[in-house]
Amino acid sequence: MNVKFWKIEAAGNDFVVIDHRKPLFTGKLADIAIRLSNRRLGIGADGVIFIEDREDVDFFMGYYNADGSGPVMCGNGSRAALYFVFESGICRKEHLRFLASDGIHRGVIQDGGISLTIIKPGKIEDIQLESETAYLVDTGVPHMIRFGNKIESLDIYNESPYLRKKYDANINYIEQICASRWKIRTYERGVEDETLGCGTGATASALTINKVRHDSFPITMSARGGDLTIDMRDELLWLSGPTHQVFEGVVSI
Repeated sequence: MNVKFWKIEAAGNDFVVIDHRKPLFTGKLADIAIRLSNRRLGIGADGVIFIEDREDVDFFMGYYNADGSGPVMCGNGSRAALYFVFESGICRKEHLRFLASDGIHRGVIQDGGISLTIIKPGKIEDIQLESETAYLVDTGVPHMIRFGNKIESLDIYNESPYLRKKYDANINYIEQICASRWKIRTYERGVEDETLGCGTGATASALTINKVRHDSFPITMSARGGDLTIDMRDELLWLSGPTHQVFEGVVSI
């Protein structure tokens, strides 16, 4: 079977996106995601997004990580899904409601920018890593937040795989640049590697920064793949950042 797809990057996170409103596959979507995400034997991506129909919303975003885990929430994946749905003509509305694995979100496509709401976590939990205080936050995906210095030269692979498995969370390292502007690097579960950006990780970090360091919103998180901005408006958390189509094509499955 030949299947059309778009490759979309959102602040450095890259995704294969497929219109799956009329189901195309008889096999498991997780297996297809593993195959397509492979950067040597497939298309190559952090994960695969299947756009599906659901009642009472504009679409369902079924996101699967490169290792096949899912469907799970993904902030940058949601922005890629919104871009795809709008630009492909599936739904040409500037304000949308869509369903992800963690619930219903709002999306806005306006002036070339793409934003979505992130469900606020119930709490921010502090934990001790020897002499360091780290923070656990769930923004649809569990995250650990670690404050640091000179994170550009940090060996992110030293402790991240161990902590990722122990806490079943993405590991985020953040460093202040100036007021309400921070650097971020993320080691992601499901990819089991550093990614160039992470939307839910940036949001979890901004919430932690607001609570612990008292920086005010909007807060910009500078990832290796681009800047992500997190804002609080009318008690809703909003995530926004760059999104681009890389290419489109047809793959045989």
